[in-house]
Amino acid sequence: MPLDCIDELEKKIDALLSSLKQARSENKDIMGRIQALEKENGELKDELEAVKNDSSESRNQLKSAAEKIKSLISRLEAIE
Repeated sequence: MPLDCIDELEKKIDALLSSLKQARSENKDIMGRIQALEKENGELKDELEAVKNDSSESRNQLKSAAEKIKSLISRLEAIE
């Protein structure tokens, strides 16, 4: 009977070790995915910042063009 207990204990320990190995493997996979997502997140933030800068620059160019057009219209109205 004592050997039966030891055999059962050995089986439980083997099951626990197997579960631990699987958990570590899953953890490694998850950590890899987290690192990839963090990298992608950083790249997207950089891209968003670049788009914001381009948008701001475009807005300033449109504002400048609108002012020039208004000036030209004023000059044309003065001719009439």
